[in-house]
Amino acid sequence: MTGNFIFQYHNIMKDEYKISDKKVTMGARCLRVLGHPVRIHLLEILTEGEQSVGVLAEELGVSQSNLSQHLAILRDKGILADRRVGHQVFYRLADPRIPEFFSMMKEIFCR
Repeated sequence: MTGNFIFQYHNIMKDEYKISDKKVTMGARCLRVLGHPVRIHLLEILTEGEQSVGVLAEELGVSQSNLSQHLAILRDKGILADRRVGHQVFYRLADPRIPEFFSMMKEIFCR
């Protein structure tokens, strides 16, 4: 009887922490988006605060048209937010937890 109870409890706890297939797919798509060096550098720059497209292009050493493609991908995934002032567009991280995520990523993968 005790062994059966433990098995049932284990299965309940396992199901409680299980991530749905839909959420796993969403997470995988977002992580795939981060799989480009320019995007990682871009997000690292933005951990310091909002920047204009011109400043980002200069710091990254890429053309504005190339940068715009990367920015659109990150914005479409909800990783970046933007605001317009006249003809200038400024980008920032959409979630305040992203710098913490980057810090952990560097500790784990970039030693």
